[in-house]
Amino acid sequence: MARTFFKKILVAVNGHKNSIHTAMYAIMMARTYNLALKIIYVVDSATIKNLEMNNLLLSEEKSSFLNQLTQDGVNILSYVAGLARSKGVKIESELLSGGVFNQILKAAEDFNADLILMGGHEDSDGKSGLKKSILSRDQNEILANAPCPVLIVQKPNIEAEFKIF
Repeated sequence: MARTFFKKILVAVNGHKNSIHTAMYAIMMARTYNLALKIIYVVDSATIKNLEMNNLLLSEEKSSFLNQLTQDGVNILSYVAGLARSKGVKIESELLSGGVFNQILKAAEDFNADLILMGGHEDSDGKSGLKKSILSRDQNEILANAPCPVLIVQKPNIEAEFKIF
């Protein structure tokens, strides 16, 4: 049997379709290669704090936003856990709070992740029809500072593949 380079993979989800697709891909990888899988959601409290400090967000609004983001995180982690259960994969999940890329990098180190999976974002050039990949600032920071390899997942038809997997 071939030895895999990866034993532990980490995926950060945020509710965007691409992050859910990445979680699906990770679940399929975990099942196929018998990998430990951790899914995290980061409540971006650093941005909320910055908005408040710059008077772009009222103090009263801050707790409402944080509560909503926390509830969103709980719901998304629960959804992904259900996806994993449906494929017989056990996952570890964690709700974190702070700066997104800092928390993802810390989680990767704490978990001793061998691989971080991130969802890619595609944008289509309307004139030529060419697709180009767009990474967020947080994703670029993760790529530059990750303690392990990073895989950007852009898999067409992942939902159909996941369904029959």
